[in-house]
Amino acid sequence: MREEFIKRCGYDVLPYLPFVLFKTGSMGNAVNYDAVVPVTDSFNEVIQRVRYDFEYTKASLILETFNDVYLKWCRKLNVKSRAQAYGRGFFPLETSMNYDIPECESWTMTWLRHKLGEEMSETDYRRGRAYTMVNKYVSSAAHLKGNRLVSCEEMTNTYTVFNMTLEMLKIGGDQTAISGVSHSIFHGFNYSPKEAPFPGWVRYGAYYNEKNNWWKFFKYYTAYKGRMSAVMRNSTMYADIAILNPVGDMWTTIGMQNEPFPSTTISQYKTLIWESINKCGGGCDYVSESVIGDAAIKNGCLCYNSRKYSVLIMIAVERLLPETAEKLLDFVSKGGRVLAIEKEPHLSLGYRRDYQTNDKTVRNVFEKMRLFSNNYLFVDRPEKDFIRWYDNLMKKYDLPHYLDVGTPDAYVMQNRYIADDNSEFFFICNSHRYNSHKTRLTFHRETLRGRNASVWDLETGKRYNLTLDASGSRVFDLGPADSLLICFGKEKCKEEWKPLHEFDFHDVMDLSDDWDVEFVYSLEDTVKKDFFHHLVDLKDCEDAFGEKDYRHFSGTAIYRKRVFGHFAGERVLLNLGRVEGVSELFVNGHDCGAKWYGRRIYDITGCLSDEANDIEVRVTTIMGNYMKTLKDNKIAQKWVNRKGREQPYQSMGLIGPVCVMS
Repeated sequence: MREEFIKRCGYDVLPYLPFVLFKTGSMGNAVNYDAVVPVTDSFNEVIQRVRYDFEYTKASLILETFNDVYLKWCRKLNVKSRAQAYGRGFFPLETSMNYDIPECESWTMTWLRHKLGEEMSETDYRRGRAYTMVNKYVSSAAHLKGNRLVSCEEMTNTYTVFNMTLEMLKIGGDQTAISGVSHSIFHGFNYSPKEAPFPGWVRYGAYYNEKNNWWKFFKYYTAYKGRMSAVMRNSTMYADIAILNPVGDMWTTIGMQNEPFPSTTISQYKTLIWESINKCGGGCDYVSESVIGDAAIKNGCLCYNSRKYSVLIMIAVERLLPETAEKLLDFVSKGGRVLAIEKEPHLSLGYRRDYQTNDKTVRNVFEKMRLFSNNYLFVDRPEKDFIRWYDNLMKKYDLPHYLDVGTPDAYVMQNRYIADDNSEFFFICNSHRYNSHKTRLTFHRETLRGRNASVWDLETGKRYNLTLDASGSRVFDLGPADSLLICFGKEKCKEEWKPLHEFDFHDVMDLSDDWDVEFVYSLEDTVKKDFFHHLVDLKDCEDAFGEKDYRHFSGTAIYRKRVFGHFAGERVLLNLGRVEGVSELFVNGHDCGAKWYGRRIYDITGCLSDEANDIEVRVTTIMGNYMKTLKDNKIAQKWVNRKGREQPYQSMGLIGPVCVMS
């Protein structure tokens, strides 16, 4: 290491090493960042510069002596290379660039900590997100190399194993796709020997197991994901904005962090920038100084292989290599635009000979860049509300975007894809569990020109014609956990797209009261029957019914009701309202299908008689509430009652209100 450092950096690291390193604890994270001994400001500046060289040398050695060797070996064997090429000690972008299957990871650590589908924090990058810090780096690395295949260790779960629902998996999976993933590897099926007692061996995962109540419905989710993956792996995710994060500044001040779960980082808001660009109708990639250095400048764009960026955003970058600064000046002088947020580069990286000269070069370059006032912009970061801040910034400076979003929302995200036949796809999702969001989306002329608009239903594979107004816009009402794949191409669909919630009705009949309920326990040879005067969350049944306790139910609750009356009109719908679990509907014996997320609205036209109609709703629940009762089962208790991770009772059943609309 010492010899390599001297060869690469031109000086000996050994005298500085005690000052460069931090005392570490769990996962190699620094216990604190205090100096080993008090030092002067001038010597502290030297220490920080040496620290950058030390970290850069480590990353270079890993890249050259492991990463590149491994990739060469795979090519020699004619096998595809695949790895999660990140962690503490890697270039966050470059190390993933040459893999056949670069992989990242997404998690569903929900309810207890990260509140997936319930919040979208601006102070904690983890809260509300399934994707991790590295996803955008890995997908950007793939895009820069023209690779459409981005793998993901998806839906790892270390908390809510037995309380995970298919709806939550969809919310997390949709977010993963937004981060640039095109191929999901579910983590993971729980293989156990036959002699292992229930629930078997459980490691990180969402209890993907044939003993899980919702296992028989899992095929609906995999079909949805398969269609989504087919589109994304056969098209290119669009981006025309590049983002340079302050990686060099971080290595200089606090060193490398444990990606994808850093205990700390500098400029903790940086992930909010790419999210805001996305939520306001644009697309972006992460880049690095080496990418900028290798990029060509053509027609006002930074061009790297097939990627073209007309705007570069620097997030709180204070230190740059002099050659990077000069490349950006060339970019700006030839029509490109650079946007610096919060800070402006004024220092160089590393402890090289005469580094003061390098500092001066960086400062002089940015003094020249300021002369290009239309192309070089400096803006302060907001204290909060990053989406509104970026939306205003985008409109004020005409920053590139391909979709006008009437009312951007923290939970609504989108990506644009362009296929080889020049057709385009827009994947749009709402990751809130309970709230809908209505907004007008306007597609730009370059998308509309010579193409027909349609909606591809990722659940069924059917495509429908999408009618837009003369300006290329339409109001979309995205329900909880909802998603859309909007297509623009040569294909013209005959059947018009009109989601069930958009139909107008004159008559509404409330069916929320008086249901016969049969409880079929999945893990016990037990069936109980009851009568509910009012629909109620099963986790609250102890309070609602005194001695009748269904908080610990696990299985399928079957709700039955006979409805009298004639329902006139061309279309009749049954809206189940809020359902916690997978719902199946049968009307007069007709199977109306299963719904496993979002709005539970069924088209029951043609299933009704003129007199009595028998309604049957089956709701398959989660298992976690039941697992709490297995006090002698160590596996069960580990995942639902572990100290510090105790899980509250989860909502279950048909909660309503239920109504027929005609």
